[in-house]
Amino acid sequence: MKIHTLGPNATDSYAAAVQYNQEECLGKAKIIGHSSFENILTNLNAYSRDYLLIPAAFKSPKLQESWGDIHYEKLDQMKLQNCFMTNLDPLVVVKRLDVFDHIGYTHAATKQLLEQSVIDDINVTTAPSKYDAYQRYLANDAEYVLTNEKNITLHKNEQIIKRLTPSMVWCLYHIY
Repeated sequence: MKIHTLGPNATDSYAAAVQYNQEECLGKAKIIGHSSFENILTNLNAYSRDYLLIPAAFKSPKLQESWGDIHYEKLDQMKLQNCFMTNLDPLVVVKRLDVFDHIGYTHAATKQLLEQSVIDDINVTTAPSKYDAYQRYLANDAEYVLTNEKNITLHKNEQIIKRLTPSMVWCLYHIY
């Protein structure tokens, strides 16, 4: 059994796939992490007979679709096999104290959460994962990022302005 999901292994999706593999597949599944869900969804034919693990919070600006859109649109290509819930690794909103560009990075599914978490008007750029968002935040010296707490190394010029501990519903699909 192969389970396709968002990688790298620092993502919540990959962690959920590992948990599912351990609990439901007795460690026998192979987990394949992709750079984006869009790459999986636009190439489903290449993964025939495999599985897709995707969060119910999935949202894609690139495809202009959410989980519900994908669920119904792909009925002839994949079938929902199982759903389960996990607690996500804690999420944090980090602010650079010496940058005032009102630019923030996060995953598309948490864009609105980042906007609600900061006082300023903010220009949010979305990334394929919260891990990737943190890498972009570092590379571009942005003012804000919403990512998993485990991804960050807090520096003296940074402050965590919000910490969240949400849970997530995961959907496992069999790809035809």
